[in-house]
Amino acid sequence: MSLSKSGSKKITVVPVVLIFLLMVSSSAFSQQRDTEENSRDMQVKYLDGDNDALLFNLKYANDSGNDFKLMVLNETGEVLFQNNYSGKNFRKKIKLARLTDTDRVTFLIRSARENIQLSYKVKVKRKVADESAITSMD
Repeated sequence: MSLSKSGSKKITVVPVVLIFLLMVSSSAFSQQRDTEENSRDMQVKYLDGDNDALLFNLKYANDSGNDFKLMVLNETGEVLFQNNYSGKNFRKKIKLARLTDTDRVTFLIRSARENIQLSYKVKVKRKVADESAITSMD
């Protein structure tokens, strides 16, 4: 509250809408996950690939043994694979259909109980030309 030159009381009112927006934005911010890139707890190795599929080996040291979600994204953020798992020393071979000509895929692990996600980017080889499909015009 402040006094104006005339001595009358002037009340400053903060619009209710502004307070609501601040509450919503702080709530949304608190729900964002901290991302740890290329964590030691998760290792992903590109094993092999051809024009049809990509094969990866994933290891995750999940010390808590809590449930987690595994997702694989392409360069544009499109989900190529996702599933829920649990277990302490998680190991899995993952085969992805090669739907696009991509240079990288990102593996994400999101803990169901903790506000953190692990991220691991893997470079893959581009599609290979099928030499048997190339014919000469002699």
